[in-house]
Amino acid sequence: MRAIDARNVRANDLIVIPCSTTMRGAPTHVRLRRGEGGVSDTCMVKCEQITTLPKDYVDGTPLGGPIGRARLVEIERAVLRAIGVPA
Repeated sequence: MRAIDARNVRANDLIVIPCSTTMRGAPTHVRLRRGEGGVSDTCMVKCEQITTLPKDYVDGTPLGGPIGRARLVEIERAVLRAIGVPA
Protein backbone atom coordinates (compact mmCIF):
# COMPACT_ATOMS: atom_id res chain seq x y z
CA MET A 1 0.00 0.00 0.00
CA ARG A 2 1.32 3.41 -0.91
CA ALA A 3 1.51 5.88 1.98
CA ILE A 4 -0.78 8.23 0.07
CA ASP A 5 -3.56 5.58 0.16
CA ALA A 6 -3.13 4.62 3.84
CA ARG A 7 -5.76 6.99 5.22
CA ASN A 8 -8.45 6.02 2.72
CA VAL A 9 -7.77 2.30 3.22
CA ARG A 10 -8.05 2.43 7.02
CA ALA A 11 -10.93 4.89 7.42
CA ASN A 12 -14.66 4.29 6.95
CA ASP A 13 -14.86 7.21 4.58
CA LEU A 14 -12.90 8.54 1.59
CA ILE A 15 -11.46 11.98 0.95
CA VAL A 16 -12.82 13.15 -2.41
CA ILE A 17 -12.72 16.21 -4.64
CA PRO A 18 -15.79 16.69 -6.83
CA CYS A 19 -15.66 17.42 -10.54
CA SER A 20 -18.05 19.40 -12.70
CA THR A 21 -18.58 19.60 -16.45
CA THR A 22 -19.54 23.26 -15.99
CA MET A 23 -16.34 24.90 -17.14
CA ARG A 24 -15.79 27.96 -14.95
CA GLY A 25 -12.19 28.98 -14.63
CA ALA A 26 -11.06 29.60 -11.08
CA PRO A 27 -7.66 29.48 -9.38
CA THR A 28 -8.82 26.44 -7.42
CA HIS A 29 -10.10 24.49 -10.46
CA VAL A 30 -8.04 22.05 -12.51
CA ARG A 31 -9.17 20.85 -15.93
CA LEU A 32 -9.21 17.12 -16.69
CA ARG A 33 -9.41 16.19 -20.35
CA ARG A 34 -11.89 13.58 -21.53
CA GLY A 35 -10.47 10.15 -20.73
CA GLU A 36 -7.92 11.45 -18.22
CA GLY A 37 -8.30 9.34 -15.09
CA GLY A 38 -11.32 7.75 -16.76
CA VAL A 39 -13.62 10.79 -16.86
CA SER A 40 -16.14 10.53 -19.71
CA ASP A 41 -16.18 14.28 -20.48
CA THR A 42 -13.80 17.18 -19.98
CA CYS A 43 -14.40 18.50 -16.48
CA MET A 44 -13.05 20.73 -13.73
CA VAL A 45 -11.75 19.34 -10.44
CA LYS A 46 -13.16 21.76 -7.87
CA CYS A 47 -10.33 21.76 -5.34
CA GLU A 48 -12.07 24.19 -2.98
CA GLN A 49 -14.77 21.56 -2.32
CA ILE A 50 -12.77 18.76 -0.70
CA THR A 51 -15.05 16.56 1.36
CA THR A 52 -15.43 13.03 2.66
CA LEU A 53 -17.96 10.39 1.70
CA PRO A 54 -18.78 7.10 3.41
CA LYS A 55 -17.13 4.26 1.50
CA ASP A 56 -20.50 2.61 0.83
CA TYR A 57 -21.59 5.74 -1.11
CA VAL A 58 -18.82 5.21 -3.64
CA ASP A 59 -18.56 2.49 -6.27
CA GLY A 60 -15.19 0.90 -5.58
CA THR A 61 -14.49 0.33 -9.27
CA PRO A 62 -11.97 2.82 -10.70
CA LEU A 63 -13.23 4.95 -13.59
CA GLY A 64 -9.99 4.45 -15.48
CA GLY A 65 -6.26 4.74 -15.13
CA PRO A 66 -4.49 6.97 -12.67
CA ILE A 67 -4.16 10.71 -13.22
CA GLY A 68 -0.67 11.65 -14.37
CA ARG A 69 1.91 13.11 -11.99
CA ALA A 70 1.90 16.58 -13.59
CA ARG A 71 -1.88 16.87 -13.24
CA LEU A 72 -1.72 15.66 -9.62
CA VAL A 73 0.79 18.43 -8.90
CA GLU A 74 -1.69 20.95 -10.38
CA ILE A 75 -4.44 19.54 -8.16
CA GLU A 76 -2.18 19.66 -5.11
CA ARG A 77 -1.34 23.31 -5.75
CA ALA A 78 -5.02 24.18 -6.24
CA VAL A 79 -5.91 22.45 -2.94
CA LEU A 80 -3.19 24.41 -1.14
CA ARG A 81 -4.46 27.62 -2.76
CA ALA A 82 -8.01 26.77 -1.62
CA ILE A 83 -6.93 26.49 2.03
CA GLY A 84 -4.77 29.60 1.88
CA VAL A 85 -1.30 28.05 1.68
CA PRO A 86 0.94 29.78 -0.88
CA ALA A 87 1.88 27.24 -3.54
